[in-house]
Amino acid sequence: MKMLIAYVETTMFPRNLGAGQLSGEVFSVSQTEVFTVSRFNDKAAADKIMGLMKGELKEIAKGSKMTVLEGPLLIEG
Repeated sequence: MKMLIAYVETTMFPRNLGAGQLSGEVFSVSQTEVFTVSRFNDKAAADKIMGLMKGELKEIAKGSKMTVLEGPLLIEG
């Protein structure tokens, strides 16, 4: 898990933020589970970033259980 988090922090987030992702956060659910929240200006930007990550996500999914969920922001505080 530590290697995956380090990879996201040092490689994926910096590249994605440079390509238009507004923000990215990683939350720990347990010692073996995390989830990320990524924000984008619009669906087109989200699709662009997801396209950049497609190969990486396939590789990560080989050794991990992964679910990708998409949806609009409903409440912001």
